[in-house]
Amino acid sequence: MNLSIEQCQHYIHALKNGVVPDQDLSPLSVGRADILEEFYRCLNGMKRHESYVKFLCGPYGSGKSFMLTSIKQQALQKGFVTADIQMGHHTRLYSFESVYYRIMHHLSVHQTNQQHTSFEAIFDLWISQKRKENNQEKVSQEILRLMQALNHYNRSFARAFTAYLRARINQNRELSQAIVSWLTGEKNVPSHLKAQFDVVGQIDKHNAVDFLRAFSRLVYLLGYNGLVILVDELEYVMHERSDLRQISYDNLRFLIDQSYGGKLPHCLFVFAGTPELFNHEKKGIVTHEALNQRLGRSIERIQVPGDFRDLRQPVITLDPFRKEKWQHLTEQIVALYQKSYQFSPSINASSLRNWTMLELRKATSHGDFSIREYITKLIEVLDLMQQHPEKLNLSQSLDR
Repeated sequence: MNLSIEQCQHYIHALKNGVVPDQDLSPLSVGRADILEEFYRCLNGMKRHESYVKFLCGPYGSGKSFMLTSIKQQALQKGFVTADIQMGHHTRLYSFESVYYRIMHHLSVHQTNQQHTSFEAIFDLWISQKRKENNQEKVSQEILRLMQALNHYNRSFARAFTAYLRARINQNRELSQAIVSWLTGEKNVPSHLKAQFDVVGQIDKHNAVDFLRAFSRLVYLLGYNGLVILVDELEYVMHERSDLRQISYDNLRFLIDQSYGGKLPHCLFVFAGTPELFNHEKKGIVTHEALNQRLGRSIERIQVPGDFRDLRQPVITLDPFRKEKWQHLTEQIVALYQKSYQFSPSINASSLRNWTMLELRKATSHGDFSIREYITKLIEVLDLMQQHPEKLNLSQSLDR
């Protein structure tokens, strides 16, 4: 394992607290290779102007957030811009302008070391790369091409972006910042500044998808392969008022139609939610017939012998781990722990797995537990063994 002690400790610290580490997840990628391969296929398809809307389905702690982070890392490495958001009080699917705002304020690119970047920073990276070419005429032509292309997607976006370029050239910082604020969904841009870049109003439910379409096109024109939007905790939609919940589902249906209809090119949406979101008879997606049909839920009810399943369907279910996957995960965690604390457990990984599962089953009335709960408990067991080696000496009889 080619990781420093500090990196291993960071993994262990995050995992013990039930959080996905904000660094390379390949040392922890267990049992989901086929799913990651499907998203690799989607990313390649985006380079051919295709778009996708995918859903990850699994109970709490099953690894949905882990998968979203893995997809994000894969996308960044392959030259995509990503945006990772979470449904909640400030991000409502029935209000797509709030989704657009969150997307524009949670952007990431591979060229920066920060978790998130900004609209302005992405454009600055492009400008700095073009300056290295030392061909002012070529840069001017490419900027003209950007403006002309954006005009086909949304004239207000194109007009504001043109004004932004002029403000940058004229070193008018106040105006350029006001334009960026407006383009990224801020609502409190002074009217006298908006008048200077010839726009009225603000981004709302009627134009938010058009602005996202224009931004995804801009991302592609700036040399990226596309825009990957990752949305966690979609089940929050179920807690909305019934009329707002139906609007949310209709917005999802609209995104699917726009994406597969070629009107949102170079975009990948990945939504993660619990099984209840898809199956709840009164509040779930099954209550919206048009959306339910597009997700192909009837296909998943067909019983197929063996482990065969169609990962190219919109909905990918995160199946429970089997024994060999639990074992592999245990070995990976133990290897990280050993390097973190220079500590080797007195029992083997199989015994650790059995003891951890025994403790979890004793702690839950139904005997079931999630991957997150297992990892947290395993590290707790390792911590006890490392801190109390003399008092806690487990017998090899735990190995079953």
